[in-house]
Amino acid sequence: MDANLFTDESTGELVPIKVEEEGVQVSHIAFAPHPLPTNLELSASTWMNVVNAVEQLGRLDAVASELGVDPVLLSRPTIRREAMSTSALEGTFAPAAEVLTSEVDEDLPRSPAIVEILNFIKATEHGVRRLSELPVGTRLARELQDILIKGTVTDDWQRGEVRKTQVIIGPYKGCSVREATYVPPPPGPILELGLDAWETWIHAESAMHQVVRIAMAHYQFEAIHPFTDGNGRIGRLIAILQLIETGILAQPLINLSPFFEVRSDKYRYLLRQVSITGAWDEWISFFCEALASQAIEAAQRVRELLAWRDTTTNSLRSHRMRGVVVDLAASLIEYPTVNVKQVAERFEVTVTSANTAVNKLVDEGIISEITGGNYKRVFQATDVMRIFFDRR
Repeated sequence: MDANLFTDESTGELVPIKVEEEGVQVSHIAFAPHPLPTNLELSASTWMNVVNAVEQLGRLDAVASELGVDPVLLSRPTIRREAMSTSALEGTFAPAAEVLTSEVDEDLPRSPAIVEILNFIKATEHGVRRLSELPVGTRLARELQDILIKGTVTDDWQRGEVRKTQVIIGPYKGCSVREATYVPPPPGPILELGLDAWETWIHAESAMHQVVRIAMAHYQFEAIHPFTDGNGRIGRLIAILQLIETGILAQPLINLSPFFEVRSDKYRYLLRQVSITGAWDEWISFFCEALASQAIEAAQRVRELLAWRDTTTNSLRSHRMRGVVVDLAASLIEYPTVNVKQVAERFEVTVTSANTAVNKLVDEGIISEITGGNYKRVFQATDVMRIFFDRR
């Protein structure tokens, strides 16, 4: 991290640190962000992006209501799409079909990538549930990190705790602190006071628009980098939870990470520029572009999913099919990957009845078997997977 890059408009200060590398004490600097400002002047173009983001998020929330759909139903696949994309942004990749199949059959061997993605799904669902009793803050962030890291290669004694060791962000894993592109504040009082200030700020009364505050809070969380691992994924999850907490969204129906994933260089660059030059306008504008773009895309996916559901169930009824067959087909937009045992449990029918329903949907070409065996077969709705997981 080059101290010469930081200007008088920097949003923090550089502090000296010492880290041990290969048994040698290395002196360097870390960045400690100042508490977030209570007022901020933004350009007219940035405010246009703020207004557009709010408008598109409102339209997304209205889509489910207008179509008479429980948003909880649609949040389930949305969470899984976010899990895969936010992990990809951190360099962890796994196919959607493999992730959902692992959820259906817990006995299947799981790669480290699958474990990380499934952990993010658990963390998101935990976070949404906890909002009814616990505000967004350090305690919730610690709970999320504990779930996210459990059983992964980075699971250690600091899981679920604010870090007690120095971390660095570099161009490659294992780089020297002097090669780092960013060095967050050192552990101890500077880190802890910064995190306390972040938590106080996000819940303080303010005339700032909530969307602006969420964008700023995301920057601050990433700048503080309170954990040894998972900061990016947790920070993006917290932004979604804040949209729910502030009433901007009813459920996690938006995927921020796909937008950032294809613009990862710009995402990281703009976060750094806030630290270096105080470039709030550029960062907030970009964050609001992400909100608006993903809200528009999410609304389109919702419409396509519901159109597919209605067309499919109407076709089944026209072929004189009723009961579990139709109900199962309708549920595929929430659970596109199923097995016979789950169908029996979900619809409270016998395994024989569930198997009959599954086979009828296979015959109709609505679902197909993807495990290639006769034992513990898993079925998937290809059209639903395409609508929800294909890139736009």
